[in-house]
Amino acid sequence: MECSLVVRRNLNQGASDAMRIKGINYDTGFLNAGTSTHEPFDPDVVRREMRIIRDDLRCDAVRITGGDVDRLEVAAIHAADAGLEVWFCPFINDLTQDAVLTLLADCADRAERLRRRGAKVVLLTGSELSLFTIGFLPGDTLAERLACLADIPRLREMIGEIRPRINAFLRQAVDVVRARFGGPVSYASLPMEGID
Repeated sequence: MECSLVVRRNLNQGASDAMRIKGINYDTGFLNAGTSTHEPFDPDVVRREMRIIRDDLRCDAVRITGGDVDRLEVAAIHAADAGLEVWFCPFINDLTQDAVLTLLADCADRAERLRRRGAKVVLLTGSELSLFTIGFLPGDTLAERLACLADIPRLREMIGEIRPRINAFLRQAVDVVRARFGGPVSYASLPMEGID
């Protein structure tokens, strides 16, 4: 089984210059209401699974997601040791915007250490932050914010407000990350976010 991911990197070379990599997502544990989607988290199993991703799935990249930065770093190190390009992607839930910026600074430091060891690393400034971060959609919990998505007329009204706020936040996030990380930076967006 192979998973493909097409990535375009704009290096002022035009849209026709696409880099094709084969990649897959690796969840280190999405945290919600005191539970994690990856239990138990065993570093030895993670090491084996990174080799499976490389050898059996024939991927050359892995997007490592999760809400625990220690787990992200462990998985990223094992992925890099397996020769995979690492897409270091915090996937958080129910944090404030200030808490996300603090977490991104920590992730940027960890990703930079890995990059300086010679690994290919792309740092994502988050995933679908307007839904999973407090302050973009109404609601202090994921369930409350998900309810907004189900109310299509209300959501349409809010999109015009969400887009400038998420873009302003991402400008801050990039400043925080760029001060600490020298590699490529990206973001995993929802279509409604209208990322600049």
